[in-house]
Amino acid sequence: MRGLLRRCGRLCRGLYARIALVYLTSLLLLSVATAWIAISQFNQLTRELQQRMEIDLARNLAQVMQPALWQGAESDAARDMARHILSINPSLSLYVLDENGRVIADYADSACGLGQRVDPSPLETLLGDEPMLPVLVTAPCGDEPGIFSVAPIRHGEERRPGYLYADLDNAGQASMFAMLRTSSITRTLVAAGLMALLISGVFGLVWFALLTRRFSRLTTAVQRFADGDYGQRIATPRDDELGRLARAFNDMAGTIEAQLQAMRETDRQRRELIANLSHDFRTPLTSLRGYAEQLLATVTVEEQGRRRMLTAILDNADRLTRLAQQLSTLARLDADDRPLQREPFSLAELAHDIVGKFQHQAGEAGIALTVACDPSLPRVDADLGLIDRLLSNLIDNALRATPAGGRVRLDAEALPEGVRLAVTDNGVGIAAEELPLVTQRFYRTRASLARGDGSGLGLSIVREICERHGVAWKLVSSPGEGTEVSVTLPRA
Repeated sequence: MRGLLRRCGRLCRGLYARIALVYLTSLLLLSVATAWIAISQFNQLTRELQQRMEIDLARNLAQVMQPALWQGAESDAARDMARHILSINPSLSLYVLDENGRVIADYADSACGLGQRVDPSPLETLLGDEPMLPVLVTAPCGDEPGIFSVAPIRHGEERRPGYLYADLDNAGQASMFAMLRTSSITRTLVAAGLMALLISGVFGLVWFALLTRRFSRLTTAVQRFADGDYGQRIATPRDDELGRLARAFNDMAGTIEAQLQAMRETDRQRRELIANLSHDFRTPLTSLRGYAEQLLATVTVEEQGRRRMLTAILDNADRLTRLAQQLSTLARLDADDRPLQREPFSLAELAHDIVGKFQHQAGEAGIALTVACDPSLPRVDADLGLIDRLLSNLIDNALRATPAGGRVRLDAEALPEGVRLAVTDNGVGIAAEELPLVTQRFYRTRASLARGDGSGLGLSIVREICERHGVAWKLVSSPGEGTEVSVTLPRA
């Protein structure tokens, strides 16, 4: 469920979702605007048709009412005639206006328009030749402009000029709403509009999906390239903006892949050179050490100067031998395509063997080297040669960092997740600011530089051996208090 929600979240944040949201929102707003314009124009068209059809209504009514109007606009004859007309068409409202547009007779029961004034300019416009319809004016009892019919008349015994005003707005509005409710044409137009909106939405979404699919392919190729598939390419890019971007990606990917191949070849040659040099160093160093030991055996007590020089030769030969061994181990660790030689073995036996190998060095330095390892510890599954090198490096580093009279201890204990190894000393320790740096190749601490020994490879080899095995390791140190390095190996 969570995976589905995350996928939906990614889709909602994607380019297609954003384009689809903008498109659908724009389509909805355009539809609403179009519907509003259509309804308003339909209303205007309805008014125009109503006014055009009944433009002569007031003139015809004026011919019928003219004799009664000569007796006066408020005469009983005029009112009887108007009442008869309104009984035939009750939606009409009839008024008599003077020449200034003031209502002098309102034939409705409420007589709400009596005394009101109507603007005479629209009246004259409608009476003109070929007026532009609809012509609107605010009726005496109305609040908004509406359609009307008007005719010039004479009223009263003085035959004063005026207008017979027929308000058509109520009749027009009633017919318009009736048409919206009952017209099959209106229903057809609404159904066609909704169908066009649906088709446009679906077509747009499909079209955007086709467009963004190329973005998705390009994004997938770039992601796979970033994940390490350097042979990833975009197939058959088109000649457009996306196609040019795809070709640029293909060119960039080709250049990067060629550079990576060149770097791999250079790295392979470097590893081979280091491995060959470290191997070739061992034979002359062994020979050099052998001759130096023979010469040292022939030196008498009185020849202290020669003894010191031969001892220095032996010490430097030992340092070069350790450096050659560490370089050989680095070359092996750098060979990522070379698998680990995993095998089950007894960690207790290995720990005692390594401690025994360093007992002579610890005795000469005046350091107590001990091991606390139960022989019944479970066997572990690891590369025996690399774990041997790991422990050797840790003990050698601990002995070099511990002054005379100090102690170095190798502990091993069984845990539920494996077997934990720990090398602890009470030597000079490592400063807090140097802890993140000591695992870098060839980095030497200030204490190591002051002693003039070390190659800066010991802890970097430990870190890489742990990474190759996929196990965790921990380094804890305080200046003046000592250092503890622990590793947990999996059980066999």
